[in-house]
Amino acid sequence: MFNYFIEVFIGMCVSLWLPSFVGAHAEDKKVEKKQEKRGIFHDFGGHEFGGHDFGLSSGGYGGHDFSSSGAYHDDHHHHVKTVTVVKNVPVPYPVEKHIHVPVEKHIPVPVKVPVPQPYPVEKVVHYPVKEIVKVPVHIPQPYPVEKKVHYPVHVPVDRPVPVKVFVPQPYPVERHIHVPVKVPVPQPYPVEKHVPVPVKVPVHVPQPYPVEKIIHVPVKVPVDRPVPVHVPKPVPVHVEKPVPYPVIKKVPVPVHIHVDRPVPVPVEKHIPVPVKVPVPQPYPVEKHIPVPVEKHIPYPVKVPVDRPVPVHIEKHVPYPVEKHVPYPVKVPVVYHHEHHDDHHHHADFSSSGHGFSSYGGDYHDHHGY
Repeated sequence: MFNYFIEVFIGMCVSLWLPSFVGAHAEDKKVEKKQEKRGIFHDFGGHEFGGHDFGLSSGGYGGHDFSSSGAYHDDHHHHVKTVTVVKNVPVPYPVEKHIHVPVEKHIPVPVKVPVPQPYPVEKVVHYPVKEIVKVPVHIPQPYPVEKKVHYPVHVPVDRPVPVKVFVPQPYPVERHIHVPVKVPVPQPYPVEKHVPVPVKVPVHVPQPYPVEKIIHVPVKVPVDRPVPVHVPKPVPVHVEKPVPYPVIKKVPVPVHIHVDRPVPVPVEKHIPVPVKVPVPQPYPVEKHIPVPVEKHIPYPVKVPVDRPVPVHIEKHVPYPVEKHVPYPVKVPVVYHHEHHDDHHHHADFSSSGHGFSSYGGDYHDHHGY
């Protein structure tokens, strides 16, 4: 491209300088020559002059002589200059440009890792762990302690009846005496071991082997008089199609209520507080030991008697008993008006004991008997 611009520039300079150089030597020429020069000037503009010689020393231009001695002679010969202009059109062509791109290549390098010998192998073994959860327990104060004291309870029995248990005499006592029994064992001891042995059982197979192949062949059975058979046809059945109805499905939607001034609400939060329970040392351990208590239960015991002896038992028979019921008896009592006599009489009654009736009469009269 740069060479192309240089050639164009040189061509334009020559085209401007050449008419002034040639015009000094051809003033006396005809108009035809001037027109020819105009044509040359017109043909030179804007074209490439590569491959032509523009030297003025030899007097030649493009293979022709333009000097005063050899270019134009006195003969009237008309010469037409033909200039072939070749215009090069730049065509894009691929240019290969090598761009160096760094490529990372992983080269494995052996790294020595120290491995202890013997190699420890850790195995995770899951085991149950009991976690102690401390729960606060309310203990009343003072702490009640219940102590169970076992004491014998005597059950009174009205008439203890002796029970005789028959014991044979002499008392037989059985004692088991182990007697060793020798079992004869053969030496050496035979040991039976079942070893499965494959046994070939000959099976008779006919040659050639018969192969049964079932070929289905349609067989037409001739019928003399065909009977019409009624074939049931499907009957249209009305199918109920329920109409879709709306189903209300409750979907909980969170509703946020804006509160301008939220009021703090106290929320009780239970904080576990460790309570130290005093444990006495040494710790008393109560062990319940069952104590047998004899309870006498009266039950009838039949005693065998060889000869029963009749025993007279007194039976109380009710009989009538006379019971004296006191009833009031009115006895007339004579009173005296004299006071001293009254005292005397009262004294006599009290001393002699006969005043009971008089007092009794007054007592009965007073109480209404």
